Amino acid sequence: MKNNLSQRAIVRLTQYHTILRDYFKKNIKNITSSQISKLLEIDETQVRKDIKSINCKGKCKVGYEVFDLKKIIEDVLDYKVIKKAYVIGAGNLGTALSKYSKFNDYGLEICALFDIDKSKIGNKIGDKYVYNLNSIKSHIDKTGINIAILTTPNKVAQEVADFLVKSGIKYIWNFAPTILCVPENVHVWHENLIGSFLQFCAIENIS
Repeated sequence: MKNNLSQRAIVRLTQYHTILRDYFKKNIKNITSSQISKLLEIDETQVRKDIKSINCKGKCKVGYEVFDLKKIIEDVLDYKVIKKAYVIGAGNLGTALSKYSKFNDYGLEICALFDIDKSKIGNKIGDKYVYNLNSIKSHIDKTGINIAILTTPNKVAQEVADFLVKSGIKYIWNFAPTILCVPENVHVWHENLIGSFLQFCAIENIS
């Protein structure tokens, strides 16, 4: 069903899931679309439409069962299907992402890091090793992993992306502040941290 959802709908569903996890931990059994809409400051009609699209039904004046809705979202978004990935760049951001244990809750397992810095190659970050980027093709051939999380500096991001594609990477989660050009059969998600911050400033009128 995920393929039938828009990117915006998928983002909203992940936000609903975050709320549901909090409610579940607090042993709250039910939640209404009104409660979700107020927490996220979005239209209640949109919340109901999103939940209806994943075939979850609520009860009048009661709302949705937290456990059921949480599980349906997890099934729809494949949270339980493990996706393995490599972090490219063992700098501050790459290190932080590789240490973020909550990724596992959403089906993302970071298996290793790759860099070209000789002072970093061979090191261990948590339980993950840093390998020479030039060896990534042999790792891909051995493991079948085809997802890369790109955290390199802007000036080398395209060059590294080209190398990753040639090595067998099919999906790139790009944290470098640049738009990558890749073949049509390779999928890129650009994580624009600066753009998100500026959007936040504009919305909140921060000067």
